[in-house]
Amino acid sequence: MKKILVLAAMCAPIILFTQCAPKHVPKSDKPTSTTANEVTEMKAKYTETQIAEGKAIFVGYCQKCHQLYQPTDFSVKKWDKILPEMSQKAELSAEQAAKVRAWVVVNAKP
Repeated sequence: MKKILVLAAMCAPIILFTQCAPKHVPKSDKPTSTTANEVTEMKAKYTETQIAEGKAIFVGYCQKCHQLYQPTDFSVKKWDKILPEMSQKAELSAEQAAKVRAWVVVNAKP
């Protein structure tokens, strides 16, 4: 009887910890509705010329300090964490930063 209790006491934590572990959820390559909405919003808000200006600003300023990342290197969510700080470091105006974000959002990975 003692052996069964000891065995149960040893197995119980293992069972509990595996049940509490985070579940792996496979990522989908499909764009989320939020990302699709943001792309639509950017295309409606900015002309193709303004979006192209965003690319020119991105290329002109960003590669001065580090390797040039492509919009497809990160998701929109990740870019939204990166861009504010980098725009400030590059001393971009609010208008320039908005154009860069528009270009990045339109071209970012889903």
